[in-house]
Amino acid sequence: MKYNQDHGNGLVKYVLSGEGAGTIFVIDENNGDLHATRRLDREEKAFYILRATVVNKRTGQKLEPETEFTVKLHDINDNEPQFSKELYTGSVPERSLIGKVIQVTATDADDSMYGNSAKLVYSISQGHPYFSVDPNTGVIRTALGPDDMDREQREHYQVVIEAKDMAGQRGGLTGTTVVNITLTDVNDNPPHFTQSKSTALKEDRLHPNDETLRKFCILPVYKHAGVKVRCFQTVSS
Repeated sequence: MKYNQDHGNGLVKYVLSGEGAGTIFVIDENNGDLHATRRLDREEKAFYILRATVVNKRTGQKLEPETEFTVKLHDINDNEPQFSKELYTGSVPERSLIGKVIQVTATDADDSMYGNSAKLVYSISQGHPYFSVDPNTGVIRTALGPDDMDREQREHYQVVIEAKDMAGQRGGLTGTTVVNITLTDVNDNPPHFTQSKSTALKEDRLHPNDETLRKFCILPVYKHAGVKVRCFQTVSS
């Protein structure tokens, strides 16, 4: 600041008051230059309200009314994106059509109103080609068709998602998170017998309470060599 009637004769003194006066900010009492005493962080405090006045150095009398002004800190890109969780877990039924699995969210402490410092873009660095992520919303989706997402072939997937500020441009800062995704089972496999051979037993030799009956599954009756025979399929215990 500068007093209009300051002729440089040493009779004028500049005085500072307000937020951080004397600690964070100091004023040169001879010429009114304002200085910061340390490095300032906008994420700690975005602006400071200060007041300055001019007095006669000999008498201490005010030479003009006190002036209030604001020191506002301009943002720089010094904060990397932070996800709300370090580890996400999600699940999706196997053989599902392409669709949403889970959404991840990141934030950036930089000023969203100033440049692209807080403009985030999501990308997937691990998990291709099974999953994809929406670059604007962080929604993770299955990326393959039903035939490629079979729990019996693979049940667990680990996906790594990145969030990059500066709208994804070169020089932006990056944060990452891990998403563990499990394919849940659906009824897509018919039963299979453990043995393929059938055992033929004469029906007239079996008693209804015979232990053998509890070990075999009855198949249709047919005649073999003139004797009525019932065929049984063995079942593993």
